[in-house]
Parts: sequence; structure tokens; C-alpha cells
Amino acid sequence: MRRAFAVFRREMLSYFTSPVAYIILFVFLLVNGVIFYYYLQAFGGRMSDITRVLYGEVVFWFLALLIPPLLTMRSFSEEKKSGTFELLVTTGISDAALIAGKFFAAWCYFMLLWACLWPYFLMFEYAGDPEWGIWIAFQYGIALLGSVFCATGILASSLTQNQLVAASVGTVINLLVFFLNYFRFLFQPGDLALRYFDYISPVFHFTNDYTNGLIDLRYLVLYGSVTLLFLFGAAKALEWRRWW
Repeated sequence: MRRAFAVFRREMLSYFTSPVAYIILFVFLLVNGVIFYYYLQAFGGRMSDITRVLYGEVVFWFLALLIPPLLTMRSFSEEKKSGTFELLVTTGISDAALIAGKFFAAWCYFMLLWACLWPYFLMFEYAGDPEWGIWIAFQYGIALLGSVFCATGILASSLTQNQLVAASVGTVINLLVFFLNYFRFLFQPGDLALRYFDYISPVFHFTNDYTNGLIDLRYLVLYGSVTLLFLFGAAKALEWRRWW
């Protein structure tokens, strides 16, 4: 646990000393600030409408899909390329501790980005239109979605020494997860397969559950299992690369 925390602290410090992380933060705040202002004017300050748009439009999914691979692309790729991975291994840090530390650092930074939007919505507290149930539901969804997308990024970074390749692979995997929603249109209402795809589709969760302030605890099992699966894949990739 202590070694995993040491890796976590090291990774978090690297984010706050990396220009890429600050560029991501700047672009994130700029894009969301412009969108928030536009929809504030369009919807007359109704929090429920603005929240549904912010977390259901193309821009939201673009940021959610792309940011985690950019945060994680250097996690193992840079370590391998610079030779510091071998040094870390010789210190006795296990693959599990390395992966856990890097994953939680990326996930925490990802959540920190979304936490920067909280002041926007605190304004609604004074406007008398809070509807915090919807807001909390979306934060719950972002936390779960971010865990999966950060895990795919860790897996992608463990497979290659090239950061751009790692970012590309992570983005492609995230897109595949995103497009699960479109398999729903292959089935008729009431089909068992349709219910299955509704359960595993992140887009469906955001557009149908979180927009109504619903928090389904079953999603903890779903997203948690998928996250662990991708991290397990990363562990196997590191184990394989040690011998090749």
C-alpha cells in the first residue's frame, strides 16, 4: 500500500509539473466555460436543462473519451522508453502497486478537472434552482466512466513505448465502449438483448438515468468489474514485456 501511494504521489506531482496537463486543464475549462455561458443564455439559467446538455452533448463525450488517454499515455510508455521502468522494478515495487498508483493518479486528476466546474453550478444555489439530485447523479456517472477510460489508457500505455500510439489505442478502446449504445437500435423494445445493452451502455446511463437524477448502484459492479479487467490486462502486458 505504501509503495502504491508513493507511485501515486510521484504521478500526481508529474501532472502538476507537466505542460500537457496544464494544456488539458486550460482547454477543458475554456470549452466548458464557453458552453456553460451559451446554454446559460439559451435556457434562462435552468440548472436541470443546462446540466442535461453539458453531460449529453458531443463536446462532453469528446472530452470524456480523449482526456483519459492523454493523461495515461506516458504512464508506462515513457517509463519504458527512458529506462526508468527497469529501475522501478529493481526497487521491489510490484506491478500491482505500479498500476494502482498510476491509475488512481490519472483518475484523480480526471475528477479534479470536472470538480473545477462545481463553482458554475454553485451559482444555481443562489438563483433558487439547484436540483442537486441531477448534478450528483452526473458526478457519480463521471466517476465511474472515468475509472473505465483511465483503465483503458493504462492498458494501452503498457502495450507500447510510443506515447502517441498509447493515446491512440486508448482512444479507440474508449470509442468502442461508447459505440455500445448504437447496438441498441438492432433490437425491438422488450427484447432481452436490448435490456442487456441498456445495462452496459454508458451513453444510455447518461441520457436516461443520470438526466433524471437516478443513481443505480448496480453500475458500481459493472464499471468496477470492467475497470479491474483492463487493469488486469495491463498487469499481464507488463509481465509479458519483462521477458521480451
